Amino acid sequence: MNILSLMKIADIFTVGNLCCGILSILLATDGLFDLSALLLFFAVVFDVLDGKIAGLLHQKNLFGKQIDSMSDLVSFGVAPALLYYSLSSPGILGIIVALFFVACGMLRLARYNITEEAGFEGVPITVNGVLFPLLFLLFTRFPGSLNYWPMIFLIQGLLMISTFKISRIF
Repeated sequence: MNILSLMKIADIFTVGNLCCGILSILLATDGLFDLSALLLFFAVVFDVLDGKIAGLLHQKNLFGKQIDSMSDLVSFGVAPALLYYSLSSPGILGIIVALFFVACGMLRLARYNITEEAGFEGVPITVNGVLFPLLFLLFTRFPGSLNYWPMIFLIQGLLMISTFKISRIF
């Protein structure tokens, strides 16, 4: 099947989300932490827009849902973990916690993709696109706050895979 025939206008915004996540990763590895964190927030903007546009244009479909989840894993799972890794060069425990966080994000997204319920079960991974830029801002004022990121990764990971019912905000 031709990929272009599957793509809808809303999917362009999903690709924008993915590109923000990838650029965030690349910039973090280059030491451009401010821009890396800012791109996480822009990824959220694209993620919200893709859903809104898909709804307005009646373009919601399984293809869009799949690519949205893949983009979200990069932008709101892998990118925050790489930002932390680039900022701190953590030891093995920090790496394990970051891997746990990313794995929980993947599991949460997979569960979302196979359920049809309204709202969310577990904290949406997109929350990380707001949380970690805010934590980065806190870090710029209070560098010692970076020591708490592993605990936040652990808590966020558990919240993402929890069975808490959460209503949609956007």
